[in-house]
Amino acid sequence: MDFLRQQLFNIIAFVFLGLFVAVWGSVLLRVGFWVPDGRTVAPPLNGALVTAAGVLATSLSSLTASALGFTIAEVRRDEQVQRDLAPGDADAVSFNPAEVTARLSGRIVAAVVVYLAVGLLVLLLWLVKGTASTDLIGAFALSLLGWLIGAAGVVFQTEKPVS
Repeated sequence: MDFLRQQLFNIIAFVFLGLFVAVWGSVLLRVGFWVPDGRTVAPPLNGALVTAAGVLATSLSSLTASALGFTIAEVRRDEQVQRDLAPGDADAVSFNPAEVTARLSGRIVAAVVVYLAVGLLVLLLWLVKGTASTDLIGAFALSLLGWLIGAAGVVFQTEKPVS
């Protein structure tokens, strides 16, 4: 029982990420292997699958974005405290992106990797299938692009020194 207590957060993360992969894997397979038949414009997906996929994608996107944002803010705050303590060395300390990645938990890193991997598969499927895809695929693909733009903005912003 102690093992379960110690690993509770890892178990929750594993179940959540597993559900995300299973649901989106199902969507990818159904849409990927669907061949237009002339009667329907896109493959039929049941409402529960669409709802679960949407909730899981939105949740994982929000979770990873907020975790990255909070960690970046924490690193910047700590580095500002360092600059305040050593005002003569203000140029010596600049924002260190490696510190952000070092502070991220393994669960957050796993969540980012899973989100990006599944999201890129969805984006590729959307680009290949085009109109023979579903609105769900298009919505997630666009959401991923938005997430990537936000992440890229942070990555490129960290290259300039903090004043």
